[in-house]
Amino acid sequence: MATRRNPVIVWLSTTLSVAFARLTAVLPLPVARGLGRTLGRLAYYTVPRVRGVCLQNLDHAYGDSIGRSEKRRIAREAAENVGIVAAEFSRVPALDAATAASLVTVSGLEHLEHGGFMIGAHLGNWEWIAPVLVVNGVKIAEVVRPLDDPRFNTFVDRTRTSRGVRTIAKERSGPEILRLLREGWVVGALVDQSPREAALPVTFFGKPCWATVAPAMVALRAKAPIVAITILREADGRYTMTISPPIDTARTGDLRRDLLDITQRCQDCIEAEIRKAPGQWLWLHRRWKERPRLESEWRAKEEKSRSG
Repeated sequence: MATRRNPVIVWLSTTLSVAFARLTAVLPLPVARGLGRTLGRLAYYTVPRVRGVCLQNLDHAYGDSIGRSEKRRIAREAAENVGIVAAEFSRVPALDAATAASLVTVSGLEHLEHGGFMIGAHLGNWEWIAPVLVVNGVKIAEVVRPLDDPRFNTFVDRTRTSRGVRTIAKERSGPEILRLLREGWVVGALVDQSPREAALPVTFFGKPCWATVAPAMVALRAKAPIVAITILREADGRYTMTISPPIDTARTGDLRRDLLDITQRCQDCIEAEIRKAPGQWLWLHRRWKERPRLESEWRAKEEKSRSG
């Protein structure tokens, strides 16, 4: 059962978040980024959960292959990156073609010429992916989970759609996703978090966890390619956006095996990109969280498959 949040805290959180966005929208970009980075670092040092979850995840992913000081550096950079993303979010309405070209180098656009399902991660500045693609001539819709506070959700959705991006609420989104893909749209989703529903067992950084089956299911049903996209921040503050060639979605005739294999390939692509810039990934999400219900349901399916 979901915990009911204090309405006063919700109101205050939304008010401060919107005020922060309006402030960063008018500040020079380097100043806005510096403010976001500072707030992210402050959270790392003053909010035990931020530091604790990041370091726990890094222990899980890297084990003893990197030292404790390196893990602390990555965790601190990850917290700072969240602050930078928050500070840059308010710039989405200003990302016209000229501004986007001055801030983002894009490669691999040819892989989106005929539409397809685009997967990404909370890596670099993920909020700029869709608007940058729009100003490069791509018709794109992104699958999003509506935020709990309606007032904040309205603000965020208005900002995301300000450059012509279409948003699709995650709940019961299947029919709309399929329709848009068949019409030649690119539909995007971030697939690096732990799902509660419609998940398959995979490995991520060599450790077992759960991943959404949506990209594999949609690709097979719509006969659409899956491409991976990343947008990584370089040392000079510019971004490099890279769109991969289509991920292998060949059918073997065994639907269950196909879904497992394609889902794993999607996670492998995401993992490879995170390893390039681990300090820009959202380590404060519990990616390897245990899902007892999913585990129980999967065991039941496995037993049914063996007995059948």
